[in-house]
Amino acid sequence: MTHSRQGAISALALFAVLAAGACKLDTIIFSGDKLEAYKLPATVVPDSLRREVQFTSGGDRLYGYLLRQAGTSPRLTIVFSHGKGENLAGSTEWEHAEFLWRCGFDVLTYDYRGFGRSSGTSRDETTLAEDARAALAFALTQPGVVVGRVVSYGHSLGSAPAITLAATTPGMRALVVESGFSNGQAMAESADPLGIPVGWLLREPMLNTQHIAAVNAPVLILHGDADVKIPWEQGRDLYNAARDPRQLRIVPGAGHETVQKVMGVTTLGALLRTFTNAGAP
Repeated sequence: MTHSRQGAISALALFAVLAAGACKLDTIIFSGDKLEAYKLPATVVPDSLRREVQFTSGGDRLYGYLLRQAGTSPRLTIVFSHGKGENLAGSTEWEHAEFLWRCGFDVLTYDYRGFGRSSGTSRDETTLAEDARAALAFALTQPGVVVGRVVSYGHSLGSAPAITLAATTPGMRALVVESGFSNGQAMAESADPLGIPVGWLLREPMLNTQHIAAVNAPVLILHGDADVKIPWEQGRDLYNAARDPRQLRIVPGAGHETVQKVMGVTTLGALLRTFTNAGAP
């Protein structure tokens, strides 16, 4: 057998493997780590300032945690949409919520359908967006919380529901996207270690650049220049598609999940408070 024929057979075999797994690509992206009960990592938020909450979305019950600042002074509330693969109690996602609380905000972190304790199944970007809207609706039932004092914040996969929430909810205070992707194809291809164009295997287009163009609230894009999962150029694409007022912050040395840590509470907190006009904590 010639080398060229061997190469052709190998390529066909690889394609067959990819095709066999393709039907699962959406399932992998929209599947989370299920739990019977939340066991939160070591936390900096006192028990008195956090509580488990629940609300409904599409007939399913979603669970989350509400982190409140001490005292009675009104604070802006961040609705935090987390990334794929984990749940709100995963170390990365819980640390994200804690970090935003340490920056001086009230934070509602929640699990999509099929993630954590939440029932149902996340089928596509539509169900993610519905869950984000349900989280916002719950946040608005809290004392002193109105749309104009709510920030939509999304990390990684969470950039999709966070952007859609801001695009479809007039009057939100701001949109913050951390380590976000430009569209589903770009996300799938950048996450593929073999460099094979597998984006077409993903049913969901997840056109974040198109959706962010409809956001009227101020937009802040945060991305690490050492992000190997979603390259920083996709953050730049989101920035270019957004309307003014907008700001792009590329963080030197930060990876996909370490933008907050590299920036630090003081720097990130000051940036978020200035950008959202939140005032001192």
